[in-house]
Amino acid sequence: MRFSGTVLAMAMLPLTATPSQAVVFANQVLDFFDSGTGPIAGPYGGTTSPSNFPVSVPLSVAVDGDANTFLSLPTDSFVTVGFSGAVIIDGPGNDIFISEPGNGLEVASVLVSSDGGSTFELLGQAFGDTVTELDLATIGFTGTVNAVRIVGLDNGGSSPGFDVAFVQGLEGSVTVIPVPASVTLLLFGVAGLVTLKRRAPQT
Repeated sequence: MRFSGTVLAMAMLPLTATPSQAVVFANQVLDFFDSGTGPIAGPYGGTTSPSNFPVSVPLSVAVDGDANTFLSLPTDSFVTVGFSGAVIIDGPGNDIFISEPGNGLEVASVLVSSDGGSTFELLGQAFGDTVTELDLATIGFTGTVNAVRIVGLDNGGSSPGFDVAFVQGLEGSVTVIPVPASVTLLLFGVAGLVTLKRRAPQT
């Protein structure tokens, strides 16, 4: 029986699955700008239950994944959030989701970046009192997204400005399926036997 070197090569190659479609939360604040158009110096925002706003808040409320806490962005203020260990892709349907728990009249611009926030492309607008769903395909964006910027466009609501509770995205990653050690050893053993058989004197 003859074997080629393919057996050994197969033992060293990881197997891959198709891109996953997990939805992940933005979990880091990359940048923040306070335009000074709000009632108090930013960052400010609050909680919905119990109602407590506008009050000074840490920037982390925009990336804690909690729909009850929020960061308010009055006119021309912005926050840039990132996805540590993940990138966002244009998958089937909508790809980026932004939660705003405040007044339905509040609006923000949503921009995306594939270079960690150095350059941005306008994706669309997010609206108040809902989870806005945005599709990267609408602007023909084919790269991966690792940062999202949200820019407040008004001073509406009791905590003036667009209230960011959380940002989610459709994650694009390749799952590496490890080859069990026993299979790897078996393949190396087979390769070794083939080598010995080739070295054995022919009779």
